[in-house]
Amino acid sequence: MATSATTPLATQVAWTRRLVLASASPRRYELLTALGATFTVIATDVEAELRAAPPELMAQLPPVTLPPLEHPTLLAWRKAQAASLQAPGAIILGADTVVVLDGMLLNKPGDGATAQAMLRQLSGRSHTVYTGVCVLEPEHPQQPATRSRLALVASEVEFAPVSAQAIAAYVATGEPLDKAGAYGVQGMGGKLVHSVRGSYTAVVGLPLVTTYELLSQAGVQGLTDPSVTYQRWLQSQGKDPLPCPPTLP
Repeated sequence: MATSATTPLATQVAWTRRLVLASASPRRYELLTALGATFTVIATDVEAELRAAPPELMAQLPPVTLPPLEHPTLLAWRKAQAASLQAPGAIILGADTVVVLDGMLLNKPGDGATAQAMLRQLSGRSHTVYTGVCVLEPEHPQQPATRSRLALVASEVEFAPVSAQAIAAYVATGEPLDKAGAYGVQGMGGKLVHSVRGSYTAVVGLPLVTTYELLSQAGVQGLTDPSVTYQRWLQSQGKDPLPCPPTLP
């Protein structure tokens, strides 16, 4: 059998595309591990970048009433794109989560006073948590990934009324300081949450169903069913699903 003149038989080696998580978040690491993925981590420092992205990328972003340059899916793409430059030929997964109350972004508070102010705003009210997800696929083993798969997941979170004393005690633990909205639903901050309508793991930082779908479309195999993964992950955290309404993966 004749071989291609441009692709000699000696170079026709199967191309195994590895998976990279473009995030240093321990919550995303836990959830992706629970999903059965084998991956490495490349964390990049691009969260503060607000420069314009390619127009074709901006046109693909899921619609949301937020400033375009602060779109969580765009932020997820920035992380993935930066990581792809360090991992030619790899599939890259990026994610970013924002908390929105009355149309205003509640970012990581940075200090205790700001965290307390945010939690007072959230107390007894509902807000929206958006998590953007981006999967970049490579088209060549020696080149950074360029093909984009984008998604946005919105979940409604209702806070229970929280006293000033309870807010101060929670902030004193230090947990809120590196969390969007100044709380971690999977941690001690879960005690402040009355209900989650939508994806619980999107509020944590990586929506299992959407991540499973995008990675499967990109050719990642061997992943666990997201509903099964969710139940196992909850058990590993010593948690039960939130009631009224029952939360989804």
